[in-house]
Amino acid sequence: WVTFLLQQDYFTDENRVLKKDPQQDYHLEYAMENSTHTILAFSRELHTCDTNDKSITESTVRVIWAYHHKDMGEAGQNYHGSNRGTKSLRLLNPEREEVLSASLPYFDLTNKDVPVPDKDTTYWCQMFKIPIQHEKHHVTKVEPLIQKGHENLVHHILLYQCSSNLNDSVLDYGHECHHPNMPDSFLTCETVIFAWAIGGEGFTYPPHVGLSIGTAADPLFVLMEVHYDNPSYTEGLIDNSGLRLIYTPVLRKYDAGVIEAGLWVSLFHNIPPGMPEFVSEGHCTLECLEEALGAERPAGIQVFAVLLHAHLAGRAIRMRHFHNGEEQKLLAYDDEFDFNFQEFQYLKEERTILP
Repeated sequence: WVTFLLQQDYFTDENRVLKKDPQQDYHLEYAMENSTHTILAFSRELHTCDTNDKSITESTVRVIWAYHHKDMGEAGQNYHGSNRGTKSLRLLNPEREEVLSASLPYFDLTNKDVPVPDKDTTYWCQMFKIPIQHEKHHVTKVEPLIQKGHENLVHHILLYQCSSNLNDSVLDYGHECHHPNMPDSFLTCETVIFAWAIGGEGFTYPPHVGLSIGTAADPLFVLMEVHYDNPSYTEGLIDNSGLRLIYTPVLRKYDAGVIEAGLWVSLFHNIPPGMPEFVSEGHCTLECLEEALGAERPAGIQVFAVLLHAHLAGRAIRMRHFHNGEEQKLLAYDDEFDFNFQEFQYLKEERTILP
């Protein structure tokens, strides 16, 4: 027998009724079917000039899928029942090519049996000591280690560099961050050296860049801040999540760093009630950049990746770039921001930011 694979361009109206698009913009490239799988490969222009098609940009795309185990009947498609789902993707964010050896050494920074409170939001802080000392190495990849079943509980993880003048006594306990009773040592941890957010995979540095560890100027003590998101106020949760840092003694040309820009987390940051939309704007000013880069990096820095981060009220984010009063091309944007899918966007070309 022969199975005919029909692949056509359809769209749905506001009543979710499937309709054949009079302008067919999907082109079947390849099809295969065996006893377990049906595989279709197709192509489409990014912008089809068809009002029934969604333009594909660098923003997040929600891919909605549904299927029925029987072929389409004469009366039309069969209802998919529970065979359906959705996945957020960034179709134009290229995959990083892995150039890492599987045998590279690593160390883990993980929480130990943290009792997650039965409240909406908790920031938990734990101090760690970097085990690589006395000789420069480069971290080449950072992977999230999220406890199984806690994928929706651990919302994001920040790693801060702390004062090197601390001693090992600060390693003995974790504490809620931004709390009146938190240890004074936590106040010395101000510089973000890595960030991960929900939905993101591991972050691989470009082949010519690494996060420096092991020298006197590098982080010795680091603070890991984990944001727990527990909107259902679940009791009795114990978490052991954290980060894995993969490193190499083979040094790369450039050291990596992080600049945080945008709005500081503050009780004074309010969105007026009832607004259909509202723009919150933060600035990384000329004066700030000159203070941060002027003496140490007068030729500027190269931006190779951006992590756009917001919480549930966030709908779209733009990272704008100005030079000499002129707006440059956007550094990064996401007009379809998904709270549960936050990953680094690698820039196609590195961008220079001057003091």
